[in-house]
Amino acid sequence: MVVISHDCDLANDDLHAEPHVEVIVGRVVSAPNGNFSWGKAPRTLHLSMQRDGAPVIVELVTTSKRLVPKSALASFEPDGAFVVDGKGLKVLRSWLSARYDRAAFPDAFVRRMQKTKVDERLAKKLEPHGALISFVYFDLDGGLALERPDGEPYDLSIVLVYHPGDNAEASADTADELAEAVQEACEARLMDKKQIVIKRCIAISEDDLPVSKARVLTHWRLEHMTLRADDDQPGPI
Repeated sequence: MVVISHDCDLANDDLHAEPHVEVIVGRVVSAPNGNFSWGKAPRTLHLSMQRDGAPVIVELVTTSKRLVPKSALASFEPDGAFVVDGKGLKVLRSWLSARYDRAAFPDAFVRRMQKTKVDERLAKKLEPHGALISFVYFDLDGGLALERPDGEPYDLSIVLVYHPGDNAEASADTADELAEAVQEACEARLMDKKQIVIKRCIAISEDDLPVSKARVLTHWRLEHMTLRADDDQPGPI
């Protein structure tokens, strides 16, 4: 059970103003799913923690949030076996906020992605590289949100933002190879050029992505392919 209430709200002992603690019920999983790491999917997060000094992956699902009265927790201490580092906390906070602050793509574009299964191909290519790729951005029609009619294609550029890690050169090489593979895989699903045209797919380090550029891109998350309610997005635990 992971407490997700803000520190100030937890410390507020006015039970009329802040009577509850918000928690999210999780479970330990045997291995991370790359598409659920780094907060890519707004419904499910695979979060790296330490348990008794050993690495462990905890799965959190947004629909497993609960409110617990502060009075019911007053006699308990936090479980000292589990530790989340600063990077993990940032991922958790970003994931929680993304539930309410995320972009929507034009319906016509989402339908075309689903019809051609480009979304599935993209997710499949990215899944093994969840520890490397932290964000996926789309530049769709230069930022225009248009409901294009049939026969009028969308121009799509894909930006893979990667974590440079301890070996920035090796990470860059892997990310560049992945970007090329992603473009080839997506283009293979787009034989009809009247649907979507992949202009390019590039990889860029987190350290090299300026805020000005990120502002004009649109963050692509897995919910754009899970509107079909397929089995890849777990429900409540």
